[in-house]
Parts: sequence; C-alpha cells; structure tokens
Amino acid sequence: MDFKVFVVDDEERQRNAIIRHIDWERYHMRVTGQAEDAGSAIELARQDVPDLLVTDIRMHGVSGLELSARMRELNPRLRVIVVTGYEEFEYAKSALDIGVDAFLVKPIRFEELSAILERICQSEQQELSKMREDMRIKEQLDAFKPIAREQLLQEAMHGLIIGEEAIRTRADALGMFARKGLRRVFVIVIDPDTDASGSREEQVSQVGQTFGETASLQCGPLLEERMTTQRGNIVLLLQQQEGSDFERETDLLLDRLGREAVRIEGCKISLGAGPVVDALSQLSKSFLLAQRAVNRRLLGNDERTFNWRDLQETGPSPDKSAEELIGDFLEVFAAGDSQSSLSLLGEIVRRIAGNPQIDETQLRSLCLQLISGANRIAAEIGDVGRRIGPEKKLWEQILACKEEPELLQETVRIITGLCDFIADKKKSPSQIVVQNALDYMHKHYSENLSLRSVAESVFLSPNYLGALFRSELGVSFTDQLIQIRVNQAKELLRQPQLKLYEVAENVGYQNVGYFTNLFKRITGWSPKEYRTYLGISQQD
Repeated sequence: MDFKVFVVDDEERQRNAIIRHIDWERYHMRVTGQAEDAGSAIELARQDVPDLLVTDIRMHGVSGLELSARMRELNPRLRVIVVTGYEEFEYAKSALDIGVDAFLVKPIRFEELSAILERICQSEQQELSKMREDMRIKEQLDAFKPIAREQLLQEAMHGLIIGEEAIRTRADALGMFARKGLRRVFVIVIDPDTDASGSREEQVSQVGQTFGETASLQCGPLLEERMTTQRGNIVLLLQQQEGSDFERETDLLLDRLGREAVRIEGCKISLGAGPVVDALSQLSKSFLLAQRAVNRRLLGNDERTFNWRDLQETGPSPDKSAEELIGDFLEVFAAGDSQSSLSLLGEIVRRIAGNPQIDETQLRSLCLQLISGANRIAAEIGDVGRRIGPEKKLWEQILACKEEPELLQETVRIITGLCDFIADKKKSPSQIVVQNALDYMHKHYSENLSLRSVAESVFLSPNYLGALFRSELGVSFTDQLIQIRVNQAKELLRQPQLKLYEVAENVGYQNVGYFTNLFKRITGWSPKEYRTYLGISQQD
C-alpha cells in the first residue's frame, strides 16, 4: 500500500510541522502535495489524486470542509483529517456528513495525529486484504462457473433437479436460461470407423470438435447451450426466437445438419431431435426422447436424422414400478454405464416425486434402498468410502432430510457421486452391446428367442440387457422383438407364393391366429388387408 497524502493549510509553519514531525513511511504513506489554499490543492489533485487529505478547517476563500467535499469528487474513497480550533469544533462536528475520519484541535498534538494515522493505516490494510480476498473468491467462482454450468445442464437433461423453481434458481445464479420460451434438444452421436487407426475416444473427440463447431454455426441464434455427454455425444439446446415457428424451423435445421453430417468422412454422424417443451423442468423429456430417437440408428437404418415422432410408431412401453426401476438402475450401474445410469435415475426421481401413492416413509425407504444398493456395488470394486464417505454417514444425511425435495436432491447428489466413482473404474460401451444384441435378434428372429438367450449371446444378465433396451431404445425387449418380426413379415407378405401360415412360421410364430392379431395391433391392418393394400393377390 502506498498512500498519497495532501497537506493543506494557509499557515506555512503548521503545514511544515505536520509534514516533518510524522514518520509517514511507518504508515505506508508519503506526502505528494501541499498547498496554502483550496484552489491550489484542487489543481494539484487533478494531476495526482490523493488518498488522504489533512486540511485546516478555516482558510481564505474555500473552507476545509468544502475542499474535502470537492476532493471527494476526484476520489470517492478519500480519507479526511480536519484541523480545527476550539471555537470551530462544534461547527466541524455538525458537518460530519462529508465523512471526516478525525478532527484535530489546535495546537496539534503529534502523538494524537500518529494514532489517527495508525488507525487509518490498519483500516486501509484490512480493506485491501478484503478486496484481495473478494478478488480471489471472484476468480475462483469465475473458474468454477463453466463446471457449474456443465453440471446444471447435465442434471437438467437427466431430470435430476426437482421442480421448475429449483432449476430456475440455480440457472439465475449462473446467468443461464435468461429468456422464457420454447426449447428443444438435439442429440448428435458419432459412431467411429472401426477400420480407422486411432482409438474410439480419439476419433469421437476429433470429429466431435469439428462437427460441433459446424453445428453451432448452423444453429446461429437458435443455439442456447451446447454440452458433451459422458459418451462423447453432443447435445444442442435450442431456444425459440421471437415470432418464429419454432418446431418447423428446428425440423428444417435438423435436415440441414443431417446433410452436413453426410459430408464428414471417417465417422458416421447421426442426429436425434426431441419434442418442443415450454418449461425447464421438461428438458429431460426432450433430451430422453432425442436420445432414444437417435438410437433408432442401431436398428440398421441408414438415415442420419431421427425425430422423436418416429418413436410413436413403436407404441408406449409398459410402466414399471419404482422398485423395478431401481432394479434396472442397479444392473446398469454395476456395469459402469454412467449415462444410462443417470437417465434411469432421472426416471426413478420423476416416478416417485410428488407421487400421492408413496408416503414419506416409503419414499425414504426407496431412497435408502437405492443408495445402499449402489454403495454396495461401488464398494465391491474400490474404496468408495474415501471418495464420498462411509455408508453410515450417507444414511445419516438421508435421515436428516425433512422435506421431500431436500430428500430427493440429497439422494441424487449421493448417487451422482457414486456414478462418477464407478464410471472411473469401469467403462461399458452400452450402445455396442445393444447393437450386438439387435444384430443377433435380426439373424435369429425366426427362432424361439427369449431375453435370456439373447443376453447370453452378448454375455450379459437378462435383467441388465432388458434395462439397456429400456434406457437406450425406450422399448422393452419383447416389443423390440415384435417390431423386428413384424417388419420382416411385411417383406415376406410381398411374396405372393407364400401362404399366411408360412409367413407366420418364418418370423417365429407357430399360431397363425396369434400372428394375425399381433400384426394388426402393430400395423393397423391384418396380413390379408396389408396384401390387398399392396395390390398382391391372396394365396391362402
């Protein structure tokens, strides 16, 4: 600290005494200006603004109090010591609104002035320390902000934040989602070339960086946020511009991005679009359906763009209970698949949050069941206690939660930490596993397939494979098998020489009546009606 001092007094002897009798260096100060009147002092101050003004209260022309006020215009933090006589003391005290730090009564006692300077010095050092600490905290917050923004996006996309208000509060603190309006999520998946040199991670990273920038430019002002998932998928969060047909505009954007994706060599780039939503708490719905839409590429489709509307053709999957979802979660979690784990966790939270059929005791029991199961799995592969604390402490944290939102958020925080821990220990290429299972089903659809037989073909447990089908494709194993068989039946029905029972047997159904009812439920036509629609004469 180098504090600059001005001494202003129309008595030269007193001015010099103040300057000479004080060890200014002791207080980290130096006298940089002196004057006999206010006008001269102000001229000097315009060239070199002081930090401390020591002034007589009574001078020719402008008083010391008025000088202090005018000096404050040049330096709002100016410290002021006023020298006054006994007869002026009461007047001076009445002018304290100008922020005088201290009054010295003539004749000046220099030990008293030294004490005042000591207090000012300490005060300035404390203020300087506070400013440095505030700056350090600000720098830390600025450095942490990108991480916090990424974390908020990840949690919002996976549905791990309960309620619109909770998301809005965190977003406001980070300067995110400032404008209200419609939003939509796109998911971009990069499938590397298996014949190319370099690891999968390197290919995905390199192509992702290039295409991510291209996609951002194509989106223009529609792009609100961009993030990368645990698998290296790119997520684009789009927001409506005022007065636009948002759904149509983003559908056209999806087509443009699909054309750009075809131009990229080496990797196959696919894009999925979720539905338009009007609330931050619905972002997870748009993300989930965009993710499931783009996973339709795993069914052997050569297209590059997939809309969530495509999912409607497969029909809804039956709802599972909270206990069943927890079982699915633990299966996926045990394999170290962080992204699928978080998606299932979000589904669990949405299922139990505010559910009138689940009372407080049941809710707490479900949360403890989830944490206990995940912690047990994590403990089998590493010292998880060192990372997030002993299980007893985790239980205590849950039991200490009084309200439902607090309980769910604490559960999400603990489980997210466990997901990060186990993902570091295990790397599970889930989509490759699903692709292998689908390939097996396409080759053996005419046989008596079961979830167990397909799971054995990819060396997984039936429960885990079933959970992957649900999280990756949004359908059950059974529904996916039916869809494969019905699609194949459509092709066989184009061959007029095949009788209906032969078509049924070729796609794995011995009972032609059952096949007929199933085909009509999926397509809306009976097999005969479908052939009539195609203009093919009946053979049976």
